[in-house]
Amino acid sequence: MTAPDPGPAPDPGSTPGPGSGPAPDAAAGTDPAPEGPVLPSDVVHAHCMAMPHVTYDNVFGPQTTCYRVGGKIFLMLGHDADPQYATFSYDPEESLVLRATYPSVVPGYYSNKRLSNTVYFDGRIEPEQTLDWISESYAIVFAKLPRKVRDQLHA
Repeated sequence: MTAPDPGPAPDPGSTPGPGSGPAPDAAAGTDPAPEGPVLPSDVVHAHCMAMPHVTYDNVFGPQTTCYRVGGKIFLMLGHDADPQYATFSYDPEESLVLRATYPSVVPGYYSNKRLSNTVYFDGRIEPEQTLDWISESYAIVFAKLPRKVRDQLHA
């Protein structure tokens, strides 16, 4: 199986302008002021590309990089807001726990609100935790691929 031309890699040095992506909700406590280390998009890109059979594209435009396994999106990385954000698939029950625990985690931006979360890279969550969620998203999406697709990927 040949991966489609992924287009350009996300530009880790770019600083997207505020206001063009989902805005943090001050009432929900997602103030964008960083409190700890912020997860750089180049680290997210390297993490995703280290997983087997991952491709990426910019199907929604240069402001969003979609990471896929078996043609299915497991992560959308938004470059158009400050702070940057990522939307990922997750278990519906666990999503409720994440949202209640972390103010920087909200229902998925432009996605199924029950099945996905958006996390803002605002320094409130340790980068390793976010990378773990991305890995779990990959595993969830991979497990839901049709058996034929999974078998083709393993061939």
